[in-house]
Amino acid sequence: MTPRERVEAVYAGEVPDQVPLLLDLSHYYKSTYKKFFDLSGYKGVDQELVDLHKKIGAVCYVEMGRFYDLAVTDRRIETRAETRDGVFFTYISTPEGSLHEERTFSAESYSYNIRKHLLESVEDFPAVISLMEHMECIPRWERYHEWNDALGDVGYPYCGLPYSGLGYLISRNFGVEKTIFAAMDYPDEVRLLVDSVNRRNLEILDTIIDGPFSTLFISDNYDSNVQTKELFDTYSRGYYTEVADRLHAKGKYLAVHVDGEMRGALRWMDECGVDCVDAATPAPMFALTPKAARAEAGKNMILSGGIPATVFGSQGTDAEFEESVKAWLETRVESPRLFMAAGDQVPTDAPLHRIEMLPKLVEACGKY
Repeated sequence: MTPRERVEAVYAGEVPDQVPLLLDLSHYYKSTYKKFFDLSGYKGVDQELVDLHKKIGAVCYVEMGRFYDLAVTDRRIETRAETRDGVFFTYISTPEGSLHEERTFSAESYSYNIRKHLLESVEDFPAVISLMEHMECIPRWERYHEWNDALGDVGYPYCGLPYSGLGYLISRNFGVEKTIFAAMDYPDEVRLLVDSVNRRNLEILDTIIDGPFSTLFISDNYDSNVQTKELFDTYSRGYYTEVADRLHAKGKYLAVHVDGEMRGALRWMDECGVDCVDAATPAPMFALTPKAARAEAGKNMILSGGIPATVFGSQGTDAEFEESVKAWLETRVESPRLFMAAGDQVPTDAPLHRIEMLPKLVEACGKY
């Protein structure tokens, strides 16, 4: 089987010849090859990144940019973004108010740290709600086909939705502390914003759902230490369930990016009909061992991940890396609903020889 066929088989509920290997090499690639990190996203196929995936033999599935554009339909509303002196600025102007965000580039982590959140208080919420109410989705499937064709047998492009309402606040634009306090002190205002974001996302989904992709991706960076069951039940459960139901009715699948503590969240996501939890990161970074993660997820949910960044990167040893990979692959005996991947992105300090070890380890220890 080809790398792509293995991924397709697992999503279809079949057993491949071996555990599929997927990697998000984008961050490692940008840092190692000293590529400009453009937060506005890819504008076309990056052939060097494609060639890296082909060299490693790992499926490329995310970080290819959006396969649609979002356009403002009200002339009174303006949005723009620009990078100046290593700072990425986002500006939003609406009749209800103006907002801006600042993110500063860090050469050490090769990422943009948030210096100023887009939202400062609940008084900023009406501007976001106004923006959400005046946007349209324009599919750009030519971008999907360009990446899909360039990647060939190592391509399985996910099509992503923007952050859910809770993710928009807690993971991206308001921060953990302010979101938690606002949820307690201003529940009506938080509900209005979350509902406006989720409603807009469902309209995007309706526009793109018949597109050429097979799996939809929600990159909410979920962490059950922060986004508790109470928050999940209040703001996320109904939304995830609705997205999953609409996709399943079309014969398509839903993957959610956790990228944090997955204890508890695995069960909650499974109850919503989520097909795959991406960036599933076990101990020693988080609480669950691979075996415990499979036990909580049940036999039907796809677990995609397995290698903590602390083990993949320079803090870990080759022996710890190999042990981590083998422990994850051993769970295939309990369920073939399994992808071998990094716990989130391949870290920038991952030694190349460890990346190159992965296909050999999967072939040796991940066959069915």
